[in-house]
Amino acid sequence: MREQNVEICRGPGCKAWSSDRIARELLEIREAQNLDEISVCRIPCMNVCGSGASVRVNSTRKIVKLKEAGDVLNALGIRKAEVVAHLA
Repeated sequence: MREQNVEICRGPGCKAWSSDRIARELLEIREAQNLDEISVCRIPCMNVCGSGASVRVNSTRKIVKLKEAGDVLNALGIRKAEVVAHLA
């Protein structure tokens, strides 16, 4: 798998949409699965508030609004079933 970067907003609006939890779960999955090629960073407010936590994948200009760690995995092209199978 190629190196992938995930930037998650830490602004107050995104915190209300559980951005802290999403980041924590991604880091836990990354560690449990030895997915060292995935970098998870918390960044200042992206000023795109509402409808979910603001997440940018691979430093693109596109910001997506996500509500679960599984949504981020999908954006990275990692199937949730693969992760669940490895965690079992």
